[in-house]
Amino acid sequence: MFGNIYSQYVLTPPIVELPHPYSYGYSFGDEIGMSQYRQETSDGTGSVRGRYGYRGPLGEYRDVEYVADAEGFRPIIRSNEPGMSNQAAADTTYLVQPPPPAAVAQGLRKIGPLK
Repeated sequence: MFGNIYSQYVLTPPIVELPHPYSYGYSFGDEIGMSQYRQETSDGTGSVRGRYGYRGPLGEYRDVEYVADAEGFRPIIRSNEPGMSNQAAADTTYLVQPPPPAAVAQGLRKIGPLK
């Protein structure tokens, strides 16, 4: 009643892609003083180093410098953004400076007067 059922599997070797060295980056800004940037380089062995960040029109900034390799992603964050503090979370290092006065004043205007 039933005939023989055959399955055929074709085994193909896995495709192995080796890391290639690369380097890229960009930066741009606008007329009100905002700017952003990024730069990254890989050595072709799986290790990547880079930096990215921005600067706002009130003088606030964030700069993230990082290494990503066999030991994981390890950033160092430099900032003067309101609300930031020096802390160590996971493998992250924070180097925080006081926010610029204009950014603090702008934040207080958004909150409104204290009651």
